[in-house]
Amino acid sequence: MTYAKKAFLSMLCFVLILMTSAPAVTQAATKINDVPTNNSKFKAISWAVDNDLLSLNSANNFLPNEQLTEQELVVMFAKLDRNYALTYNDSVAYNFYSDFYLPFNGTYTTANRTKAVTRGQFARIYAAFKGLDLDEPQAVQYLYTNDISTGSTGQKTFANFNPSTKLTRGDSAEFLYRSVQNSSFAVLGLKRTAAGRDNDKVTLPPGFMGSSNTEFEEPKDNNNDFTGPEYVNNALQSIDVEKTDLIANGQDSTLITVSLKACNGDPLPDDKSYTFRVTSSYGAKIVDTSGEAVRNVQSDGSTVSAIVIAPKLTKSARDTISFELINNTDPNMKCLVGEKLNAHVRYSPQPEMRIDYQVYDPANTDDENGNVTPPYVPYEKLPEFFTENIVNVHWIDREKKLFSIGQQTNVTNALGNVENKYLQYGGSDTKYPALGYENAILQFENYKISVWLFEEIVEKRLKDSVNDTIEIMYMISDDGRPIYRIQGIDDAIASQVENINPVGAIIQLMGYLPDEKKLTLEHYDSVMKIYAIFTSLSNYDRTVLLKFQGGKLLGQVEAYKKRVEALKESAEAASRPSGKDRYTKVMVTLVRPGGEIITDYQGTVKIKFDGVEKTASFVTNTSDYLNNTGSPGTAVAYFDSVIYGKSKAEATLVNKIDPRYATILKDLKDKTITKEIFTNPYFSKNACSLATEVAYVVDYSASMKASDQTNYRGKKMMEVIDQIKAKNNIVIETNTKATILGEGSTDNVLKKDLYKASKEKGATDIFAGIDLALSKFSNDSKTSKAIIVVSDGKTSKSKMTKVLNDAKNKGVKVYTVSMGKKSQVNDAILMQLAAETGGTYYHAIDNLQLHQVFQKIIDSILCKTSSSSCVNPENVFEEATVTLRKGNITMNARIDGNCSNVAKVNVRFPSLSGDVQFELNKRSDSVYMLTKTVQTMQDFKANNEIEFVAYDKDGKIIAIKTVSITN
Repeated sequence: MTYAKKAFLSMLCFVLILMTSAPAVTQAATKINDVPTNNSKFKAISWAVDNDLLSLNSANNFLPNEQLTEQELVVMFAKLDRNYALTYNDSVAYNFYSDFYLPFNGTYTTANRTKAVTRGQFARIYAAFKGLDLDEPQAVQYLYTNDISTGSTGQKTFANFNPSTKLTRGDSAEFLYRSVQNSSFAVLGLKRTAAGRDNDKVTLPPGFMGSSNTEFEEPKDNNNDFTGPEYVNNALQSIDVEKTDLIANGQDSTLITVSLKACNGDPLPDDKSYTFRVTSSYGAKIVDTSGEAVRNVQSDGSTVSAIVIAPKLTKSARDTISFELINNTDPNMKCLVGEKLNAHVRYSPQPEMRIDYQVYDPANTDDENGNVTPPYVPYEKLPEFFTENIVNVHWIDREKKLFSIGQQTNVTNALGNVENKYLQYGGSDTKYPALGYENAILQFENYKISVWLFEEIVEKRLKDSVNDTIEIMYMISDDGRPIYRIQGIDDAIASQVENINPVGAIIQLMGYLPDEKKLTLEHYDSVMKIYAIFTSLSNYDRTVLLKFQGGKLLGQVEAYKKRVEALKESAEAASRPSGKDRYTKVMVTLVRPGGEIITDYQGTVKIKFDGVEKTASFVTNTSDYLNNTGSPGTAVAYFDSVIYGKSKAEATLVNKIDPRYATILKDLKDKTITKEIFTNPYFSKNACSLATEVAYVVDYSASMKASDQTNYRGKKMMEVIDQIKAKNNIVIETNTKATILGEGSTDNVLKKDLYKASKEKGATDIFAGIDLALSKFSNDSKTSKAIIVVSDGKTSKSKMTKVLNDAKNKGVKVYTVSMGKKSQVNDAILMQLAAETGGTYYHAIDNLQLHQVFQKIIDSILCKTSSSSCVNPENVFEEATVTLRKGNITMNARIDGNCSNVAKVNVRFPSLSGDVQFELNKRSDSVYMLTKTVQTMQDFKANNEIEFVAYDKDGKIIAIKTVSITN
């Protein structure tokens, strides 16, 4: 063993951490003479006395207005801190917290320890304790947001906090009492000296710094028509930015969430929704979870969120994302009218090595098993000076994808004068060339159509036109793309289908397609666009379509879809590498700062997947990239294995970087890029069969953006429907209201889009969805009935009692599922709903666990068995860490609290004389921790292979997780 290793290991000391729970609130055993029981701070002060945080003097006086010294404050923190178990000596506590960079003035200057602490300093210390590096204004707002302080008079401004005033004993008792009531009191700390690096994570409300704060506008209307003060900072609780720094590549994104209360500080009901306009000062795209651009978003109770896409930039930029309440009719939100709630993000151009993948396995034909970055599609140029109205089409060139359009409009000439004239793009005036339409949004009526259909319709109508022009509608989408809409269903068709637009559109569009035998891949998009209209038809609309030509067209739509899908599958099969029955295809692409793909890079890359390493060359512009190797700029490697669930791929540039790109790609030199790969697992064969009725209720309120930004829950729920094959399916989407997306047999409901088209919006009322589901079950007492609910549990409870009673009376079991971070879930409601109806509640931390949850529910429903809420007994560790700080090593494990089979958790270290294990102390139902100091153990192996081992009550190993030491 080297001296360095011995020196390193000799520093390991292990101190048992006494993880105490939050101190109980009791009245002081001894009367406090100078604090009457009706004093607003009495409960907090008596709690502080009972828990030996602060003491009474000989006359039993607390002296609440006396100033608190810093050394008294540091000891108070130590006594409450669940991660501190050393002696309550101020010097020891200062030394302990120096490791966490808490901004105490006395850490290195002993004379400052006896000085009084200001209220502003306390705010900074508390924020750092909680893991945030904030300046005083942001730290004060953090106290307000977390209900630690309400300000001296309730105004919640910076001045109202009195930051320069000395902290009193009464203040400290009140602040810390509120803190332990609201959350666990355990130090997180900082990684560097406090310097306000996290200021961007806390947004100061309008008027917070007074009238001199020009960053925010003051309220424009101060008239009251409701009871209570009207302050914007009462309404704005916090603004959370998932990632403040984005790569300026046109793809990187972040979720911004604004938390609100009513203007008088009251909580907002979960079933209330408000509309906010979201804007970017830099012109960044605001999108929904499907990637479509939006201007407005709806709140879900107390939260409103938006997804921001970074623009393509070659220089760094700072952006302000503003949320502004619009169309408000609620007086409780009047203080926000005209106000902009601002969040800040930064865009930085960086070189990238992107890793994409595709999976092929004939045993699991899931088209979505892959993550391929779509090619950049440029927007078509907008016709300048045109208004959103009717335009004339003069001609169309299918080969060049250009057309000539004109409109009578106002044009500003070279002299700046406005003249009204007929302006034609693609006409005689060369200043206005023909426009492209290929990447515009093309529609027939209000239904999206393919480029091929658009061209067919325009050509035919131009041919039949008397004056050689036709009319179409021109509009602009929310993300600035041109929309060209062809209008007009033939009267002869409309009259036969009761003027039902979608039915008439299907019939007319099918008329442009060739006979089934003449279909080619060129027609794939056209057929699928028509089929999308077909799947959106209501039951009555389908009946009308069935009557048309004796149902011949209905069968034709299905037949055309099967034909083009078979053509596509044949083409894909032909493009697959020979000799590989199944594979994972990993693709690596180099991107210059600003988001442009490098298409002529000369060099290779090492690609590693499932323990196998391959070297691949980047395909250049001159390479044969049509021969199953990818597009220019891509390196491709095929691997024989397919891993269902989570895996990873790694890529490292080989040898010297292409000298032409040595400068812009220097940050990628000798750097390994890792990409997590998730291959959607398939369900196991059903162990039982049962005639059953199942309702599926999925939450699509706005707050679900934070839990599932890819709509995996919707995709997976459709697989559950197909797997259970219930006798009667009731498919429901719920947000502000509940909507039935489909009902009936499995085959019939799966013909619809169901959750594919669902988007997060509005407030949450899952009980409305469950109530609707209960009303759709049959009265057949012999058929088993169940409801599967996916939600974050943040819902109105107005119908809860009725729904529970109805479900119990009808014998309907309700299985509830939440997903994402536990902090984003109200699991109490979901637990109660499941427990009182005989179902089970599950929490899935990621997509893999959601699959596992659904597998357990499928088995429970079809086999009529009950199962544990433990998602995966063999993977119980939610978190496991070993942290080294100045010789102190702390072992921490958090297990799935629903997995009751865990009896103990050990940490196993390799040593020269054999493995050494330490049993962690159980600090709560799911947390195990230990800090140990043993100077005699000098023979630990200095490597990073440390194992956490979970055992059941019989000593059998349940799960093992390997981790590395972190500093």
